[in-house]
Amino acid sequence: MTEFELRRWLNRAFYADKKAKALDMLVQQCRERATGLVRATEGNDKGRSSTSKNGTENALIQLAEMENKAEKLSAEAVRITAEIWEAIIGLHDDDLEAVLINRYILFQTVEQTAENMGYDPRTIRRKIKQALEKMSANVLVCPL
Repeated sequence: MTEFELRRWLNRAFYADKKAKALDMLVQQCRERATGLVRATEGNDKGRSSTSKNGTENALIQLAEMENKAEKLSAEAVRITAEIWEAIIGLHDDDLEAVLINRYILFQTVEQTAENMGYDPRTIRRKIKQALEKMSANVLVCPL
C-alpha cells in the first residue's frame, strides 16, 4: 500500500464521522419540522381534512427513516474508527501511536497535534511519515 493509499485509508474515519454528523443535523431538522406539524394539527380538527394528518404521518415516517439511517451511519463510523485504531496500535511504538491517534482518530491538525504533544510541527510530519512507513508493512490489504 502506498503512502497516499494509507493516508486515504486512515482518513476514512474523518469522513465517516463528518457524514454521520451531517446526517444527525438533518435528523434534527426533520424532527423540528415533524414536531411543528404535530403541534399544528393537535386539538384543531374543525374543518381539517385528512390530508393534514397524512402530511404529519408522512413527516413522522420520514423522520423515523432518517433516524434509522443516521444510526447505521454512526455505527459504520465507529466500526471504521475501531479498524483504524487496531492498525495504529499494531505499530507497538507509543510515540508514533500517539501521533497517529491525535491525527487520525481525534482529527487534529498537524499543528494541534504538535502543540498537544510538545513537538514542532515538522517533527510531527516526520513522525507521521515514519509511522506510515512502519504501518504500510502491517496494513497490506485494506478495503477503501
